[in-house]
Amino acid sequence: MLEKISFGTYRTTFQNPVHQEAINYALDNGVKYIDTSSNYMYGEAEILIGQALEGRNREEFTVVSKGGYIQGPNLQRVKEGWEVEELVEYDPNCFHSISPMFLEDQIDNSLQRLNTPYIDCYLLHNPEYYLLTNLKSDATNEDIDKHHSIMQERIEKAFAFLETMVEQGKIKSYGISSNSFAKQENDYHFLEYRYLLDYAKEIAGENHHFKVIQLPFNMYEKDGVPCAKYFHENGIEVHANRPLNAFYMGGMLRLASYKPCNDFDNLLAEVKKVDNKQLQILIDDLIENQSRFGFAGDVDDTIEYQVIPYIIQGIKLDKKYYKVIDNFLTCYKQNIKYSLGKITAKKLELAEPLDKIALEYLLKKHYISKVLVGLRTKEYVDKILTYTKED
Repeated sequence: MLEKISFGTYRTTFQNPVHQEAINYALDNGVKYIDTSSNYMYGEAEILIGQALEGRNREEFTVVSKGGYIQGPNLQRVKEGWEVEELVEYDPNCFHSISPMFLEDQIDNSLQRLNTPYIDCYLLHNPEYYLLTNLKSDATNEDIDKHHSIMQERIEKAFAFLETMVEQGKIKSYGISSNSFAKQENDYHFLEYRYLLDYAKEIAGENHHFKVIQLPFNMYEKDGVPCAKYFHENGIEVHANRPLNAFYMGGMLRLASYKPCNDFDNLLAEVKKVDNKQLQILIDDLIENQSRFGFAGDVDDTIEYQVIPYIIQGIKLDKKYYKVIDNFLTCYKQNIKYSLGKITAKKLELAEPLDKIALEYLLKKHYISKVLVGLRTKEYVDKILTYTKED
């Protein structure tokens, strides 16, 4: 089953040695498929992949990347005067476009970051942002028809452009990654998928290069089943993302089990030796508020995007303390996620490990070609390798 696992690179960066170790270990141990996007850590995930592929036989690995989001540096370019066609202004921090001029820019930048002459498959990344922006709760039937028609026109134009990228050798195939494939058909933002093959055939005939669709799919989110089966039956690969993060009963659950960190008290004692008042206030706050987390992903986000930047930029500690602090924070996260995993297993009345059950559910689906798993640590790569060998 290892051949159905794709190394997901969301929230990975070449600047993190843990991520470097994880991807190299995965590629050394049989993982051949890698999924990324131009906006994952604003391109730093693609640089990570390029570095990992250096010195390897490129033909042995399949790299999927995506384009559409305008965030970070790209958003700054727009605000400084870069005119992007068919610009969608979703919110102040997130714009979007699947116009040919924008996609060409993104493909060229991705090729440079990936340090590769070609991308195996390039996906339009959540094109439904156009619908999310233009169709609100008060939309009339006329509004719905109008904007869905424009959405389809933009996708067809993007497909025609991507066929030219195949001709130029920059990509080998293309497709769409869409959260809206997994919505119910009566949802305003459902992305109609049954025209897509027709577009590809009208543009390039039976030898078109529309090869992959990607959608959220897990044990508790199954609205995408009709879409997945439709494309499988028509020879298109179906890639499932978010296999372990499930919307359930109005909230988000992490379908994963973790081992406890038994060295917490010793690591806390080491951190407490650091003579810095700001750091100690921060550590006390983390200890006092451990119960505030209800989702494992929130723990990672808080530590990686708030706590660590504050320590580096706000407290400005001597770097000699970084290792001690990192060890403590890693253990802190692990214990919270261990507790949340236990709560989730009890709530769902499932045995553990939860991630093994959740992955087996998808890996056994004949219409699922790949399952995207975020593999940011060597330890988690090892866990996945063990699960797939057992199968």
